[in-house]
Amino acid sequence: MRTVSGDERAERVLAVKGRLEGRLKGGLEEGVHLSGFTSFRIGGPADLLVIPKGREDLALVSRALVEEGADFLVLGRGSNLLVSDDGFRGVVIYLSRGMRRIRVKNKYEVEVEAGCDLNALIRHCMECEISGLEELSGIPGSVGGAVRMNAGARGVSFGERVGEIRLLRLGESDVEEICLGRQEAGFAYRDARGVEEGDIIYEVSLELEKGDRESSRMKCEEAMSWRRESQPLGQPSAGSVFLNPEGGSAGEIIDRCGLKGARVGEAMVSPKHANFIVNLGRASAEDVRALIGRIKEEVLRREGVELREEIRMVGFPGGER
Repeated sequence: MRTVSGDERAERVLAVKGRLEGRLKGGLEEGVHLSGFTSFRIGGPADLLVIPKGREDLALVSRALVEEGADFLVLGRGSNLLVSDDGFRGVVIYLSRGMRRIRVKNKYEVEVEAGCDLNALIRHCMECEISGLEELSGIPGSVGGAVRMNAGARGVSFGERVGEIRLLRLGESDVEEICLGRQEAGFAYRDARGVEEGDIIYEVSLELEKGDRESSRMKCEEAMSWRRESQPLGQPSAGSVFLNPEGGSAGEIIDRCGLKGARVGEAMVSPKHANFIVNLGRASAEDVRALIGRIKEEVLRREGVELREEIRMVGFPGGER
């Protein structure tokens, strides 16, 4: 495969911008720093930030990306993500401003767009006396991210409630609309194996159940109390950094290695939960990446366990993109 130069990447992004100008209902912004769009509060500029307003906009963006061959990144609430200090050389599709509609259908079936904040969805369901998601209260992500990562807590996973996933699959020469049922989605621990890397989730159908507003409120408060006691909610982070190894807890293993409070620059292993790295104020992506490397080396040396990252790393040389 031919290596694409930086100049050619930039030309492709400009071509995408040209295709969208005057046709997009949503917005276009150039050179926006992604630190304002990630829960880590870290990340350099994106060549182009696209804010689609609805499925038609998203289809228009998808076709432009395929026709011009531009790199892209789909962004919801920006949790579970570490963006390079150099930013992202391509098109960032930001869903959490223009694609967050919720619709209750057939009493306890809920259709929700992928950019919707997960906690906003839980609150909406509570007001409608619909139950099933309360244990996930406090997870700082979008619905699309909750699908991709099969977000879970306290014995409950998001995938258990998914009826259908609607997405656009970007191939080399076309865009295909796909609908995946729960089984086809292939939900597993922090994964949805049926959702491919180039897919853009735009809507999810959830199968929930009758609830009681007061009972749901108490469950949500209990889940949030558990999070406040065990996680550093008051500091910028990307959530759990590492996947739990089989039969163990990444946080407990890191703690046993004496790494709570370990720092590189302004990035620190949380003293409250060892599987969280927090931004003390001015942490760079390189600070975080170096600290991740140190943790992995120490855990392998002391415990013989090879930790794998749960967070996605974007924009690094030799990285995901």
